[in-house]
Amino acid sequence: MKRCTSPLSFKLSSKQKCSKLSASSAFNESDDEDSDDNRQCFINALEDTSSVSLRLKNDGSTLAEEGRYWEALSKFQEAIDLNRDLLFKLDRENSSHLYQKTSDKLSVLFELCSQCYSELEEIYPAVEAAEKAIKCNSICPVNWQRLSRAQINIGELYLAKINMQRCLHLNPMLSESWEDLEYICGLIKQLKNKNLLPLPIITRPGIICQRK
Repeated sequence: MKRCTSPLSFKLSSKQKCSKLSASSAFNESDDEDSDDNRQCFINALEDTSSVSLRLKNDGSTLAEEGRYWEALSKFQEAIDLNRDLLFKLDRENSSHLYQKTSDKLSVLFELCSQCYSELEEIYPAVEAAEKAIKCNSICPVNWQRLSRAQINIGELYLAKINMQRCLHLNPMLSESWEDLEYICGLIKQLKNKNLLPLPIITRPGIICQRK
């Protein structure tokens, strides 16, 4: 299916508004038809992006279940690029619902990427992808859970503990997250007893970094 790739805007500048008001009714009718065509083209582009993005996400999930993580990441990245392009075309103020819906889709895709990177033991890309998921949707508990798990793999146990607590604050019913939190606390206690865990440094309110 052919889709529109150029950004579409339904706003008129002040100069354009004046010329539109001074035009004849025939031109007004023509402008209305053009506006309807643009709107329909934009709707078609949205539907196309949504369907292609969903297909890529499903294909990537299938590949990941088969252990083909690099191929899955390629599919997820294609879907991410499609949704990012759509965000650039949307007016955040006048299309807030659609903007947030697209941002939520990106959040899911980044979280899936983080899972794949973790399976591939690409520990830092896993953290980066989880952080991007949170930027797209910071009220999704699964994103905080994913970031916490990724931070365990790079030894950032204090941060992992805080972010797992954030996950549970958003959804206390996630039993796996309680188990994860217990595991993190156990690791911290074990390493502290062996003097192997660096102390946290408070860099600014709400932000903790581990001492190198």
